[in-house]
Amino acid sequence: MQKKKVIDLNNKTTTVSNSFFFTERTIIYAIIAIFLFITLFPLVWVFSTSFKPNEEAIDFPPRFLPQNATFSNYVFVLTDPSLVRSLINSFVVSLGSTALSVVVSALGGYAFARFEFRGKNLIMSIILGLFMIPVVINIVPLYTMLSNVGMLNSPIALILTFQILIIPLNILLLKNYFETIPRELEEAALIDGCSRLGVLKRVIIPLSMPGFAIASVLSFRFSWNEFVLPIVLTNRPDSVVFQVALYQFISINRIEWGYLTAGITIAIIPVLVLMLSFQKQMIKGLTIGAIRG
Repeated sequence: MQKKKVIDLNNKTTTVSNSFFFTERTIIYAIIAIFLFITLFPLVWVFSTSFKPNEEAIDFPPRFLPQNATFSNYVFVLTDPSLVRSLINSFVVSLGSTALSVVVSALGGYAFARFEFRGKNLIMSIILGLFMIPVVINIVPLYTMLSNVGMLNSPIALILTFQILIIPLNILLLKNYFETIPRELEEAALIDGCSRLGVLKRVIIPLSMPGFAIASVLSFRFSWNEFVLPIVLTNRPDSVVFQVALYQFISINRIEWGYLTAGITIAIIPVLVLMLSFQKQMIKGLTIGAIRG
C-alpha cells in the first residue's frame, strides 16, 4: 500500500513537472512570435507597398496586398540618374569605410590583445567611451573641421567620419577574438623568423576569419544605414548617398510611398545578402570572441 502511494506521488510530480515545462515553453514561443511579428510585419508591409501605385498606397482604409501590382516604382528608382548615382556613392563609401575600419581595428585589437603598456585599460576605456557619445554632438565640430580643409561633399569625408561609429566596437570585438588564439602559435612563428606583422598576416588573420566577418558586416551596416552624418556633410546632388537621396520623396504636402518603399527595399537587399552570406561566421565570431571580457 505504501509502495502504491509512492508511485502515485511520483506520477503526480512528473505530471506537474511536464505541465510546468509545457507552460514555460508555450510562453517562450508566444514571446518569440510576438517579437517576430513586431520586427517583420513592418518590413513585409514596406515590401507590399513597394508594388502599389502611389495612389493606391495612400488609400484609406489601407490594403495589405496591392490590387494593381506594378514594378514601376522599382523601374523609376533604378533608372533615375540621381538615385543611381547616390546608390553608387553608398557602395563606394560603405566599402571604403569597411576596409579602413577593419584594417585599423585589426591593428588596434591585436595591440590591446598581445602587448602590455602603461595606461592600456584607460586607453581602452576612452575608446569605448567615444562609442557612447551621440553622433549628433559631433556634427558641428566635424562640419567645421571638414569645411576648413575643403573635404565637404566628398566620399573621403564620410569614410573618415564613419570610423567614429565603427572602430571602437570593432577594436573590442577583434581584441576579444584575438585573445582566444593561443600565444604558442605566435611564439612558434616568431622563433622561425617571422615578424610581428608577418605573424598577424600569416597566423592571426587566417585563424580569425569569423571575427573579421562580423567586424566587416557591422562596419558595412553602420556605413550603409547612416543618415545623420551624410545629410549634413554631403549635400551636393552628385555626392549624396542613397539613404539621403530617398528623402526627396518626402515633402510637406505629400509622401511618394510607392517610390519610397521601393527605395527602402532596395536599400535592405545588400545588408540582407551580406548577413546571410556570412551567417555562420558571424555566429561563430559572436559566440567565441565577443562574449569574452
